[in-house]
Amino acid sequence: LIFALPFGIFIRSRNLKPFFILSSFLVPFFSLLLINSIHRDLNQLIPFGFFGWGLSMMLVNVCSLPFILRNTSKNNSIESLSLSFSTWSLAMMFSGILISALQSIESLIILNYYIYFDEYTLLLLISFLSFSSIPFSILMVEKKQGESNGNSHPSFTLMLRSYDWDLIIKAISPHIAISIGAGLTIPFINLFFNSLFNLDSDSFSLLGSITSLIVFISALFVPTIKNKFGYWVSIVLVQSCSIICLLALAFTEIFSSYSISMSIAILAFVFRQPLMHMAHPSTNELTMNYVGRKNQELISALNSSLWSASWFISAKLFQFLRENGYEYYKIFFITAFLYVIGTILYSMIILSHSRKKVDEISEKKGILTLSSLD
Repeated sequence: LIFALPFGIFIRSRNLKPFFILSSFLVPFFSLLLINSIHRDLNQLIPFGFFGWGLSMMLVNVCSLPFILRNTSKNNSIESLSLSFSTWSLAMMFSGILISALQSIESLIILNYYIYFDEYTLLLLISFLSFSSIPFSILMVEKKQGESNGNSHPSFTLMLRSYDWDLIIKAISPHIAISIGAGLTIPFINLFFNSLFNLDSDSFSLLGSITSLIVFISALFVPTIKNKFGYWVSIVLVQSCSIICLLALAFTEIFSSYSISMSIAILAFVFRQPLMHMAHPSTNELTMNYVGRKNQELISALNSSLWSASWFISAKLFQFLRENGYEYYKIFFITAFLYVIGTILYSMIILSHSRKKVDEISEKKGILTLSSLD
């Protein structure tokens, strides 16, 4: 949160390709540093590894949305955002398949040398594979941006004043509500299945892989849904269906004595995540268009940092609720309530954005009418 905000201001009107290249090197580097620090009990290096890895990931997370919107037209921005989003699910599936396959082999003999595929070896392998992103980053093509200089923003105060803070606050409000709600549920959903249905880690991993596959496929349909039905369907309706699935998941704890409750819980879990994730490309496009070009880098930085900050708040809140005897279904109800607030706030942004577009069209028509009269 501390570094993402000034970084979002810093990259305004700057070329973003160098930051992708830097991140492509630093993320696997700090991953290797962190893994080996833990493996060799180098406790002093562990916080440094975590901190470096987090900053390195921040570079790509903050730069992704502005880069996509700068280098695509309005006609295909939703397709680009959906494709970018779906690659994360594809990467999770690939990693899951790779881990499962190598764990099933257990070991391999290369030149009379035994390689055991334990957690340490698998993490090393994935980290080394991450270096393959460097040539792809170097080959990226980016539209040139005008270099910012001291004359354009004489002081930090004037720079802050150049942003439309009323639009920014409205745009990030639903994101904060949904982030806090997600942080109350997503990191702990495996505990719910384990404590309620005795679902072990292997079974839950398989369930997660199936969910990731559905997320990947559903994300590819987002552009068609958004272009055909608009934001009301691609955001409001989709998120509402996700909330219904979450409520169904919560009720399975209340009626856990029924044999069908586990099946309902699995179905609700498998479809809740894709439905909520389907809205992300559309919400990103909506908020970016809503705040305008000059605010996009800062919005991207805020979304990235507030997601992490909100999950920190959620983790503490989850700990407090569980220590005070709150069952999982009550926590899920709180998440659903926060999701409802977020969905309502997105509805208000959609209405405001629609009115803004109507006003712009009316203004253009008025200018054309005056021009024809002249």
